[in-house]
Amino acid sequence: MMKKLFFTPVFLTAFSLFGQNIIFSEGFDTDDDIAQWENLDLDGDEQFWEFYDAEEDDMPAFSGNFATSWSWYLEAFTPDNALVSPVISLPDTEGELTLSFDVGAFDEELFEEHYAVYVIPANSEFTGNEEAVFEETLDAGYTQTAKNIEIVISDFKGEDVQLVFRHYDCTDIAFIGIDNIEITESEDLGVSDLQKNLVNIYPNPATEFIKIEGTNEVEKIRILDMQGRIVLETKNSEANIQALNPGVYVVNIYSENKVISRKLIKK
Repeated sequence: MMKKLFFTPVFLTAFSLFGQNIIFSEGFDTDDDIAQWENLDLDGDEQFWEFYDAEEDDMPAFSGNFATSWSWYLEAFTPDNALVSPVISLPDTEGELTLSFDVGAFDEELFEEHYAVYVIPANSEFTGNEEAVFEETLDAGYTQTAKNIEIVISDFKGEDVQLVFRHYDCTDIAFIGIDNIEITESEDLGVSDLQKNLVNIYPNPATEFIKIEGTNEVEKIRILDMQGRIVLETKNSEANIQALNPGVYVVNIYSENKVISRKLIKK
């Protein structure tokens, strides 16, 4: 069931659910859905993202179809595969814009796939030199249940954009799977519970210490530089960042089987 497809972008509309507007939603569950995505082989090895049925292929972490990219299939690959979404018009809203998706791996021993997520201007060419909004090497434990990633992308309010999911910088492992991609807009609810519970970094910008607010269950914090390298990791809700050089970092907050990503400015 290996499909190798090239796709063109289209525009999707929003609808409302439980205090949030769903701006974009993708589960790859029909051929028409899949045909809206562009599939790029950036390293020219003739390997691309492919689409599988979770039930038929015994992948309980997902449901329906899901997108997958291989770093091994009968032979080792060092992939550089990018999956580019249709054009998405993000509202110029007073609320928060959040990108979420599920990610999983082949099994408990073959999981260390590296990937990144980008938000790029609509109809621009993706080169791989853009700044990622999220990047990690997948950790263990996401074969029976997917890891859910949440990324605030409010910096792109009012823009026409495309999402890019890139699998790269790893070799000879197995595959990574992506599913249930959503962009949601939280309504502007003043001091509502929704806003009070939003996970954030405080202070930000920061010089010495940061603390995670909005969740009581922080398993660990990973801080990555803009090249995707882990520069600090701690199993607390606070981190001492005095040793970091001034600049912009990505903070991945592991909480309740989710990874929530926020940008940090170190002064």
